Amino acid sequence: MAVNFNENVITSFRRNKYSDEVFDGFDMNPIKFDVVDKPLTDPEGFVIPDRKGIYRVNEDGTSNYLATVSKNYPIIKHSDIIEKLEDGMKFSNADVKTIISRNGATMQRIYTLKDYSVEVRKQDEISPSIRVVNSYDGSNAIGFFIDAVRLVCTNGMVSIRQFMSMSYRHFGSKFDLNLFSQNANKLISGFNVYARNWSKWTKESVTEERATLLMDYMPVRFRAMVDARMNGNFDNTKWGLYNAYTEALTHDFNPNNGATSSDTKKIRLGGEITKIFNDNWYWTAPKEEIIIDLTRKRKIKAKDEENELSVYE
Repeated sequence: MAVNFNENVITSFRRNKYSDEVFDGFDMNPIKFDVVDKPLTDPEGFVIPDRKGIYRVNEDGTSNYLATVSKNYPIIKHSDIIEKLEDGMKFSNADVKTIISRNGATMQRIYTLKDYSVEVRKQDEISPSIRVVNSYDGSNAIGFFIDAVRLVCTNGMVSIRQFMSMSYRHFGSKFDLNLFSQNANKLISGFNVYARNWSKWTKESVTEERATLLMDYMPVRFRAMVDARMNGNFDNTKWGLYNAYTEALTHDFNPNNGATSSDTKKIRLGGEITKIFNDNWYWTAPKEEIIIDLTRKRKIKAKDEENELSVYE
């Protein structure tokens, strides 16, 4: 249950599930709507202390309730963050995607920067992808993440390798838009240093047995997609296996749109993949320990006394 603020008066209702909205390009209009806060009162007319409502203001002057937050929670607009960032970074050669959720209460804006590519090995380049997040309902701090995109995929690669990030809480007076933009530039300038470490993956050996075993951490439907991408990618190195995952995630994995967009679902799955590829334990632990971990996480189960493994659906 949640609360509905109709003319700032609380009544009980079930919150509607807004579908994500996805926009391509630099257009600011999807995030440039005004946002205001208003005091809240109960049905008897008493002001609720220490709380306020956040509302989206529509073009016709009407407003839609977005969230209830602390009285001291400051509004930092999506558009203010993006304008400052884009003004400071002077994007020139970039693909842009904006994802709006919960009727504008949360925002992600993703930039794939084509001018900062790094060659991991011959004819295999990666480029940084910037993801900026913000919310009006307290669900997300102001965040800046840098992921990696393989340029070999010409129809747009979903990044799965988050390697740098920073975030700021809305509370207090510490958040500074100018400082945020400056720090974002510093993270981008360090991209080459971080990306060149991935060249080590081209020299890290991975057996077929280990690759198959680790695939059990993935959703059942996605495993077959990765397996189908092994041919032509997997060359018994971690980099080759990584490429099979990224191609499957981008070209084959198409989760249904619902309250959460398919892009958001891909990003979430990409985060799970990132954890595995970054953690040396998955690549060096004995097989028995991996199986114990998979069983504990209910990815697989011991089917009988012979420990025949059966995948959870």
